[in-house]
Amino acid sequence: MTGGIQAQGLKAFKLKNGLSIFIWEDPSQSDVYGAVGVRAGSVDDPQEYTGLAHYLEHVMFKGTSQIGALDWEREKDLYAQIITKYDEMAEEADPGRKEEINKEINRLTIEAGKISLPTEYSNLIEHLGGTGLNAGTIYDYTVYYNTFPPFQINKWLAISSERFIDPVFRNFQSELETVYEEYNMYKDRPASVINEFLFDKAFEGHPYARPVIGWGEHLKNPRLSKLIEFYNSWYIPENMVLILVGNVDAQQVSRQISATFGRLKAGEVPEHVHYAVTPIKGRKTYSTKISPQPSVILAFNGVAAGHPDEIPLEICLKLLHNNTSTGLLNKLTMDGDLMAAYAYPLTLRQQGRVVLQGYPLYDENQKRFASNKSVERRLLSSVEKIRNGEFEDWLIESIKMEMCREYDLGLETNERIGRMLLDAFINERELDDILEYKEIVKNVSIEDIQRVAATYLTNDYLVINNERGKPDRKDRMQKPDYDPIVPPVGQSSLYSQQLKALPMNQIEVEQPSFDEVQIKTINERSRLYYTPNPESEIFSLRIKYGVGTDKMPKLGFAASLMNDAGVMGQYEPHEFKSALSQLGATYSVFATDSYLYIDVKGYEVNLEEVCQLITRQILMPKLDEKQLRSLKGSELGGRSTRKDNLTALTRALSEYVIYQNNSSYINALTDKEVYELQISELTGEINRASHYEAEIHYVGSLDFETVYDKLSNSLPLIANELPTTSPEVREPATVTEHTVYFFPYTDALQSNIYFYFPMDNYDHTQDVIIEAFAQYFGGGFNGLVLNEIREKNSMAYTAYGLVRRPPVPVKKNYFMGYMGTQNDKAIDAIRLYKQLLSDMPEYPERMDNIKSYMSQLLLTDNPSVRNKSQVYEVLKKRGYQSYPSEVNVPEIDALNFEDIVNFYKQNIQGKPLVIGIIGNPKDIDVDALKEFGKVVRLDIRKLFNDKDRMF
Repeated sequence: MTGGIQAQGLKAFKLKNGLSIFIWEDPSQSDVYGAVGVRAGSVDDPQEYTGLAHYLEHVMFKGTSQIGALDWEREKDLYAQIITKYDEMAEEADPGRKEEINKEINRLTIEAGKISLPTEYSNLIEHLGGTGLNAGTIYDYTVYYNTFPPFQINKWLAISSERFIDPVFRNFQSELETVYEEYNMYKDRPASVINEFLFDKAFEGHPYARPVIGWGEHLKNPRLSKLIEFYNSWYIPENMVLILVGNVDAQQVSRQISATFGRLKAGEVPEHVHYAVTPIKGRKTYSTKISPQPSVILAFNGVAAGHPDEIPLEICLKLLHNNTSTGLLNKLTMDGDLMAAYAYPLTLRQQGRVVLQGYPLYDENQKRFASNKSVERRLLSSVEKIRNGEFEDWLIESIKMEMCREYDLGLETNERIGRMLLDAFINERELDDILEYKEIVKNVSIEDIQRVAATYLTNDYLVINNERGKPDRKDRMQKPDYDPIVPPVGQSSLYSQQLKALPMNQIEVEQPSFDEVQIKTINERSRLYYTPNPESEIFSLRIKYGVGTDKMPKLGFAASLMNDAGVMGQYEPHEFKSALSQLGATYSVFATDSYLYIDVKGYEVNLEEVCQLITRQILMPKLDEKQLRSLKGSELGGRSTRKDNLTALTRALSEYVIYQNNSSYINALTDKEVYELQISELTGEINRASHYEAEIHYVGSLDFETVYDKLSNSLPLIANELPTTSPEVREPATVTEHTVYFFPYTDALQSNIYFYFPMDNYDHTQDVIIEAFAQYFGGGFNGLVLNEIREKNSMAYTAYGLVRRPPVPVKKNYFMGYMGTQNDKAIDAIRLYKQLLSDMPEYPERMDNIKSYMSQLLLTDNPSVRNKSQVYEVLKKRGYQSYPSEVNVPEIDALNFEDIVNFYKQNIQGKPLVIGIIGNPKDIDVDALKEFGKVVRLDIRKLFNDKDRMF
């Protein structure tokens, strides 16, 4: 171990092998966020083998020569043959011979699968009570992470280090199919397609221009040997970091870190290829038709991560668009000139760009979108004002205050801290810059901002003019002819047995208590819920009025308008936002089926002024006709494009499957009702909603009585409030026979498939068995659904199955499942999923893991200080008298596998099933769907409110 820095709970040092260690101690947390970052991403992919970094991330979960190995000596020979066969296949030009080699690889993979356990790593993380197990690859790095109980840190360090010692990339063939599914998924998402086009043009000539997932032609012709070469080159301790954040003591764990991660072999890191920066020169235009909604993107030159201009440029862009809605682009949307507009930096390790994005208004009278030319003109007009210094000094200070506030809030969350530390390592930032971030922000001068505006927001930029259209679908992946992998049942590696036998650390974790939150009635029915947070000067306030769109269908539109409203006789909309911003506060309004929410964050020193300002707006909102036209245009514009919007269609189908004609899309306001919305009625909606009883959730450092006095005297709370009947719970539809709802969509690369049936009424005493079944059947990598459908049969990238519970007793539970798969795999995938429901495989050996996971999760997954009062109220509405760990841990200890089997037989097996599918009928045998029940073909009129249609 070598020496390092120590400040504000942060400990940083290096092991002798070169591995960097960052530990952020916070004993107030109940768990630990652990991550291993590698300074290697898609930018390091060889030009002829794009996608390697991302592929590697996937197979790093498949174990090692120890983890998941039942007979490594035998498996090693098969593994070597598989590697050789992939090289042969890559070099083979004859398609027929390629297919023969692929089938030989499949045979070898199946043989190796008989003596290995590719899911043992995730199984062991489950045993530790680990949650959120995942990884991510982007341009400059790859990161592997999860959260775990503090008393399991020794085991976590052991297994997390072992995964980087002699990894074995098992099931490479099936994981390729999983990546194909991910590739198709992104191609079906308009936002992903647009983002890929942006990077392709903005970083032309640089690897950043390539998609992280890789080019389609490279995905179809992989070499496992190149993947191993990539791992051996880049996964070197000097190029890696271990990050631990939360309830961890650096002094206590440092020896264990050395004993575990110190085993990684030191090596020389290859030189990262640094590509010359290709600046954007002049104005260059690209025209596209790749998404349902038109938009304009402007890309300017920017800076790489760590550049001295990085933070001044960020502040400069916030003059255009920020969270307090005081930027020039915010004003364009607030004034109803654009539907939406954004400004943000693309700050990467080697290069950067500045991006502005705008969406034209939809004219509800002309039934068309405005010209994209007007969007570019308005975006550039705002840029010109920034270049000319046409902004007030207070706005700079307000933006700095917002950045500092968000930084402080981020320090309350383990994962946010972990991401900051990862960014420092990847981009070789000084750790002191993280600790002194607020000072760095405060020291940025107006001159700095004017300089970066003149330097980067110039007449050198790209224009991406995207009109309505559909992306090219030429690169479809075809279903392979593979036999499934059948791993051994009931076995575990020697490593697994030894790890599970290790003792746990002795660390006490304080259990939550409903008594932590003080409650006091305001007026007749409204209540204040107060949670102390002495560590922060930032307050958070949520006012939750007890009525929503279920009773007041127009309330959602009224809430949206409130975000851009002024105060009658006092403030124009932008003046109101400015007044709030100068007080260091942010404010948002939104509505759900059951509630109207008002969220406020700011500094407690200004609490009373902020509340009085918001009260004036709630009681006397100044809503604008131009804003209303923009809001109606946004809604109607979205409706006009939804026949071409797979995301919107999929969401509507999922609701139809569960609720039939009670779907929120069918019960939504008609096109005509939206078109005829008036300012007066929307103002009245807000006023009527504020007459209902409210929950006021407050977190801050002021004492309870002071907060009570300030809020009771300055919030918009009406005496003699109307009683709430919320939460409103829609009844899921009854199912009497197996039914398949098929929505044909010829442009989909993937089928989105839903499974549904209703169950009995909810009672919180069922929670333990429901969660045990969910963990067994649909619980992440170890659940039956993902294991059988993805791991063994390569049918999907995402798949799940769970029991959804209502927020209150005596309302129905229901089963909901999902998977996304290539259209030509859909029939086989549905058949497999249905088989799991009708004849659930039984693996009783999983029970110890499930019990260990559930009990440890209950003991450590405590609500954050900002959410405690809201979580506790949700639990009380479900019927709990105390925090669930008090009553549920003993029930978990008493569980046995027979309980899961009995729950399945009583609640799942044999139930009439509804299947909803949206996919391409050219690749799906629609007649074959009859095997699963009565087939009902849907069209768009069935999924949405069809009355008084305008489209």
